[in-house]
Amino acid sequence: IQKLPAVVQNENFLKELSAAWSTATQSSSTASTEARGNSQIKTDPESRLTHVFGKNYRDLWRVRLGWVQRAPDYVVLPHSHDDVVKLMEVAVANNIVLIPFGGGTNVTGCIEASLLETRRTIVSVDMRRMGRMLSIDRNSRVAVFEAGVLGPDLDEAIGRHGFKFGHDPDSYIFSTLGGWIASRSSGALSNKYGDIENMVLSLKVVTPNGVIETPLVSRPCGPDLNGIFIGSEGHFGIITEACVKIEPIPAVALYEGWMFPNFESGYSAFYECTKLGVHPTAMRLYDEDDTQMSMALKSEEPGINKIISKGVKQYLKNVKKWELEKTCLVILGHEGTAEQVKLENKSTAAIFLKFGAFRVGKGAGAGWQEKKYDLPFVRDFALQHKMWADVFETSVVYSEAVACWRAVKAEVRAVWKERGQVGWIGCHVAHQYRFGCCLYFTFAGQQKDERDIEILLEIKQRATEAMLRHRGNLTHHHGIGYEHVPWMERYLGTPAMEMLLAFKAIVDPNDNCNPHKLLPVRRLEGESAKDAAERRKKMMLFYQCGIQQQQKGGKAKL
Repeated sequence: IQKLPAVVQNENFLKELSAAWSTATQSSSTASTEARGNSQIKTDPESRLTHVFGKNYRDLWRVRLGWVQRAPDYVVLPHSHDDVVKLMEVAVANNIVLIPFGGGTNVTGCIEASLLETRRTIVSVDMRRMGRMLSIDRNSRVAVFEAGVLGPDLDEAIGRHGFKFGHDPDSYIFSTLGGWIASRSSGALSNKYGDIENMVLSLKVVTPNGVIETPLVSRPCGPDLNGIFIGSEGHFGIITEACVKIEPIPAVALYEGWMFPNFESGYSAFYECTKLGVHPTAMRLYDEDDTQMSMALKSEEPGINKIISKGVKQYLKNVKKWELEKTCLVILGHEGTAEQVKLENKSTAAIFLKFGAFRVGKGAGAGWQEKKYDLPFVRDFALQHKMWADVFETSVVYSEAVACWRAVKAEVRAVWKERGQVGWIGCHVAHQYRFGCCLYFTFAGQQKDERDIEILLEIKQRATEAMLRHRGNLTHHHGIGYEHVPWMERYLGTPAMEMLLAFKAIVDPNDNCNPHKLLPVRRLEGESAKDAAERRKKMMLFYQCGIQQQQKGGKAKL
């Protein structure tokens, strides 16, 4: 707390917002007396500190150093859409920066205060008091929620009516609906229930230029306005409410494990399933490195299970002649009616067996269900034991997927070799689409000195270049933040990027909404393309956050 930077005060903002929300309190009938009794405006250092960073390695590295380059000056907690409207009005009038904050689990810098904002007051807008279900239409199977609802609370609300949402990211327990939408999230069960963009029917967004409410229809006509705001990361405004589709709770859920002799055979089986229209609820293929890590993280087994596991390994090695160090684990999941699950499982099993797979059984599926939210905690555990760890992912077309997998791992290993270090990188395949899939990489190295962060950033740059060479995107579901801004123009193309910047100028002319994320800064009037490119690079947070202290010297010990 003592290392927090000084507050950029704006007493007029505090006074006007307090007055505006006090008026709302007197007329509000949507919030409980107890909730309204708590302060909605936080200026204490503890509140500031807990809204500084997300959860990637660069964030956690700085937390452990106690190094904060910029922090939100205030934290505010709206209770309703109307509160956010008043907040936006007061913020624009006082030229305040607003950064939406859901669960704080983002790993690409979306929620971090920009260190380039040295004069304007920065306010973190904590949405978690806006967690109500506003309505449910059981016949149409849709429900309207406030954007701050946490994953478990959302499912509990609709579960009372016999429904589930089906969005199941690693951050499910701690993340919010608004955060999922703002980062274009995806969950482990997306094969059946869709990614977040497939689950949202309409949005209510508060922008500096007014409230935008997209139509609630079964299918939009004309330009799809939802698509503009899904993945926008608070850069165009603050999402306050969303109408989402909901699904009947399935009668049967079957999850099991399979083993393949190598990554290529498992990938081929996945491709065959997709080509033939066989779409299990979840199909996750772990490459040999990820498989070995998964096995190392298994819970202690009862004695009989150990004997069975040993017997399976001996069978695969001596009878099927597999090289055990190359074997790959698959988690397969089916949800639906008993008949649907039986048919789907039979169809998938036939394809898997065609490619040489071996069925492990339901124990592996149960183990995955038990530990599917644990990966972030494993990363934290590694950091406490002189290791560093992080992740990145991409969505790639099928014709490039295996080549992309090989290229990314080769680039990461090359960085370690060039630096005289060793590390570990694994990958799993998930989220199968008609034309491609997601490759999700997890990597770790040993903590050495203050240059660890430089190695991490070199790995990210070279891995990103490898992804782009193989027609991958910048991220499948983690969001752009500032971590991917250096590649946005190349990914989108200059005309498309300038179009989005023009839209930004219309809805947020003074750049009050989460600046320096998602897109590069706007081109100045009369500025040449060369000068704009140079200025933009200087203002990209990717090259600055966590870097300056290294140049000043001093060893970083975690």
